[in-house]
Amino acid sequence: MLEEFTLTKLVKKYGSKAQKQSLKEKGNLSGKEFAILLKSVETEWESYKVDGRGSKRIITCSGKRLKKIERVDKRVHNGKGQLVGEFELNSLVVNFLIRNDNKVSPMSANKWITELGIVDGKILGVLYGSRVSHLEHLQDQFSSVIKDYNKADSDFEMLDEFLQISLKHNKSSLVSVFKKLAESKVIIHQTEVWGCTTTKRYRKLTRQEIQSIADIRQDLLNLHGLKDRDLFKTNMKAVKDFQKNFDEQLDEHLGLKFSYKAHLCVLQESGLGVSDYLDRLQEKDDLNFTHNLTEDYAIFLTDLFKDKQSNHSLELAKGRQRNTYNKSDTDRIQYLKIMQQYAPMWELLMKYFRCTDSCKLNLSGVEESASTNIEIDGLEVGISIEQKKTNPLAEFQAIRMIAEMNSESKTIKGGSLN
Repeated sequence: MLEEFTLTKLVKKYGSKAQKQSLKEKGNLSGKEFAILLKSVETEWESYKVDGRGSKRIITCSGKRLKKIERVDKRVHNGKGQLVGEFELNSLVVNFLIRNDNKVSPMSANKWITELGIVDGKILGVLYGSRVSHLEHLQDQFSSVIKDYNKADSDFEMLDEFLQISLKHNKSSLVSVFKKLAESKVIIHQTEVWGCTTTKRYRKLTRQEIQSIADIRQDLLNLHGLKDRDLFKTNMKAVKDFQKNFDEQLDEHLGLKFSYKAHLCVLQESGLGVSDYLDRLQEKDDLNFTHNLTEDYAIFLTDLFKDKQSNHSLELAKGRQRNTYNKSDTDRIQYLKIMQQYAPMWELLMKYFRCTDSCKLNLSGVEESASTNIEIDGLEVGISIEQKKTNPLAEFQAIRMIAEMNSESKTIKGGSLN
């Protein structure tokens, strides 16, 4: 079922008093007001498409819900413990700064996640390099595992979607952790805008340069009829044209190949010294983290974080697979969803890009419960939050203990013990 609305009709049907008043006074809605209005639309429709700009926008809604759902209010996720793998990522960031003597240059979010080891460098290599050989290998895997899969040249669209969404989620998690660590006075976090010049020199940009880039960006968005959120759709012709023009103008007007947001982080200190100061913060329990990491435990935390993130990522992929009415999907993506091949391909892509550890852990409910359950080959050990705080190696030791128990069990079954 489809239904078209003008902006006026949409506000009349779904708008709040404030939105109706704003439309009456200004004849239009701001970007933020329109985004809030669309949240109300989503309570009755599965998807929507917006054509045109400003007050002349036409909103086409599709997939009328059989029952109105509650409006999503993401404010419920503002508290502690809502971020998947928060303890692990907090600890890995702090450990990285300690290992580098608290002297880390400003880095892009992409650089941070690869330096921390939570994302394999192979992903960025494919993102910015040739994808042909990788796609061929992936299609062979898809063919051998997924029933009724038929490869197509447009499979690169699935690869691109995986790269974009995976990196977006990991970078979002990292920036959230930076903010929480800063709020808890563990680190000082600042963002800067840097650029790579046409002579391949990296430097911090001036305020005037930053404003010039913003002006160029906005002018080109208007020229191509795009919004910021559209730039995620890298396969759209308008987005490709935008990016080509944007790169040309950066080069011509500013002598830059590209610009990026860089994150500068340093551990806060006091007269106690870094280690004692972090001990005090950990005891206050304002933020769940540990900083007493051995090399082995840091590796374990990295793998544990990747497993939690990949489990969560797969669940989200299954949810997207059920949404076959998303108008921003390409024909190939929509086909894969209808054939129930989208989520299986997503899982294979995660394995190909080493997003998961080889250990199979039972991680369900970790973020919400008061304990972590670790299960390997049918043996399970529970670790309380208190144990994890007082003994940073608790989870690592649990893994080793289970491995030893499994080894003993196998030895007994083999008849090697008297």
